[in-house]
Amino acid sequence: MAVAGLLCFTALFVPAAQQNSPSNELPDTTVDRVTGPGWWPTKSLASTKGYVGSDACVKCHSDIGSTQSASEMAKAAYQLSGGAAGEPAPGDFVSGSYTYRFIPNNTLPGHSLEVTSNGRSVSSPIVWTMGAGDHGQTYVLDENGGLYESQASSFSFIHGVGLTPGHKAAQEGSLENALGTPLKGADAVRCFACHTTASSANSKLNLADAVPGVHCEACHGPGRDHVDAVMAGQVLQARRAIFNPASLTPTSSIDFCGSCHRTMMDVVMREPEPGALTVRFQPYRLEESRCWKTTKDARLACTQCHDPHAPLVRDTKFYDQKCLSCHSSGKDAKHNASGGAWTATAKICPKATADCVSCHMPKTDVPEMHSKFFDHFIRIVRPGQPVPN
Repeated sequence: MAVAGLLCFTALFVPAAQQNSPSNELPDTTVDRVTGPGWWPTKSLASTKGYVGSDACVKCHSDIGSTQSASEMAKAAYQLSGGAAGEPAPGDFVSGSYTYRFIPNNTLPGHSLEVTSNGRSVSSPIVWTMGAGDHGQTYVLDENGGLYESQASSFSFIHGVGLTPGHKAAQEGSLENALGTPLKGADAVRCFACHTTASSANSKLNLADAVPGVHCEACHGPGRDHVDAVMAGQVLQARRAIFNPASLTPTSSIDFCGSCHRTMMDVVMREPEPGALTVRFQPYRLEESRCWKTTKDARLACTQCHDPHAPLVRDTKFYDQKCLSCHSSGKDAKHNASGGAWTATAKICPKATADCVSCHMPKTDVPEMHSKFFDHFIRIVRPGQPVPN
């Protein structure tokens, strides 16, 4: 969804020189990555003909495919309204002289966003729902043939309607403009790239071929050349014809996830507002952590804790083993992907060896989301301290 806020939260393989770049490499903005060589999420290729769909992938990768289809990433978008969270939230949201509500369509399936002011009302149908619904969902409207990001969103924890994060209250005087913000150009391409698969060509939206949700080829790149090589028994060519994020250095790996969830440089370049508003940008918060800044250790990369091919694990104790892989003693040395030794030199917590996340990555209120997020800025949190930027 929202390029500005809610969940948006943007060649088939990366050249070897880029895969093996030094561990102290400087993080790029997502724009730098997208305009550079090789595959990257949010990159728009010349056409969508190279995509084969997840059904072709699961013929060989059935174990991964079955769990990925149940993940939050696979549920990142739905055509029309509804999806995992069901219908848009009930109730009214008032902003200035405007009152917003979601209403069922009379003739079309799904719902519309209606805005009323001074006795007049206009409405626009929802054509896409963005977000799995864990925290909320924002909607893409069809207003006279143009796409608009809805001014109002549904929020799960309040089971109600509110201002879409990143939006400002609509100016008085134009009822039609109060429905939302035009979604076009690069913003539209990036929004759909982070919530759908195969949704653009030549840097333009191609919603006719868009697949709702983030599936195999959204991260691994178009798979036709890979599948053709596999069918021909050309193993080496098949490996070269698909992008494997596991080959990335730790810094590039975090940038990869950050192409949608926001890297440090993405946030800095956008002049973030202070404190809790940035908590929902997990890669940025992780990169601000002392753990990351001083080590660039592969054990801190996003995918070391979160399997992108499976639903999110919500039991905080599951992550204890991840923390203790560094914060423990008597460990044998291991080796990271670059051949350097992993040594257990991190300090051992004097308070506990369980439920580390609840203390060092506490849930933090994000007011514009009407919800709490685990803060990936890993640190010693002291009572009364303000949330760091």
